[in-house]
Amino acid sequence: MVQIERIEIPLPFEPGSMNCYYIPDSTPTLIDTGINTPDALQSLQDGLRKLGAGVSDIRRIILTHGHSDHAGLAGAVAAISSAPVFVHYRDKRRTLSGSEEVSRENEVLFRGFFEEAGVPGEIAHKSTSAILGRLRKHLSPLSDVELLKGGELFSFDLFNLAVLHTPGHTPGSICLLDETNGVLFSGDCLIKGVIPYVTLDLKNNGDLPRYCGLEQYERSLEVMAELPVRTVLPGHGAPFSGHRELIERVKHERARRRRRILQILNGKKGGQPETAGMSQFEVTKSVFLCGSDGGKLLMGISEVRGCLEMLEKEGLVTAITVNGGKRLYHLN
Repeated sequence: MVQIERIEIPLPFEPGSMNCYYIPDSTPTLIDTGINTPDALQSLQDGLRKLGAGVSDIRRIILTHGHSDHAGLAGAVAAISSAPVFVHYRDKRRTLSGSEEVSRENEVLFRGFFEEAGVPGEIAHKSTSAILGRLRKHLSPLSDVELLKGGELFSFDLFNLAVLHTPGHTPGSICLLDETNGVLFSGDCLIKGVIPYVTLDLKNNGDLPRYCGLEQYERSLEVMAELPVRTVLPGHGAPFSGHRELIERVKHERARRRRRILQILNGKKGGQPETAGMSQFEVTKSVFLCGSDGGKLLMGISEVRGCLEMLEKEGLVTAITVNGGKRLYHLN
């Protein structure tokens, strides 16, 4: 009988907790680690202890993506256990964002992101500082990772896990499929009752096409809908079934959000594009009613930018660049 143990790890922000999965195999494996806080590490240690194991027993760490709530403890766990850390190559930088070198680079990238979105200077500065501070705090030092591309197979005693590259929530998001037993580790790609937001690739590699997060996520949803899945083990919340119904709800909600953005832009019609257009920041405030909190603002703008990119590809909106990089959008 396949044994997979869910360990719930507390988070210092919404949604309040995340899931690690421990597989007590002949190669004991931890899927995701939780965030780098003392409470999270204690919860992981307590959860393993109840299973008759410890952090030092872990021989393999697999990350579904590089966000700090899933990858933050990877460095600490690897330091204790000497286990290799596997992550998709497009999320490598995210897992290393706690380092000073990557943090300095991220500062420039975040400032450019907020500038293009039209975020006022003071809000952009405070948001950038808050985000960088959280990344340094919530990601334990990690010097080396084993890179995945998708298509790899992790072997266990009684089953195998296939690595599926499912970009969207992050460029390097993966799912892990046990096809024999119909089990899918979905990370943050599928969460019951939640519409996962998409995040941008702030530093796109020169040999790769521009990453359009929402477009990629919609393709990933199509791939996941075809999988022979009976049980989904998500990154947050309880396991669930009926993944195809959830995918349809997510697609419906995303289409509704794009229609809402078109309505917002329609209310701004008239005059020249320079005055009639709306920035990503302005659209985000109307869609999500969010303020200037760094993390929430980043998530909101990322989601809105993804919608606007799709609407622009469909020929429904046009963007112009003004004032040193800010992009304004208007209806065609």
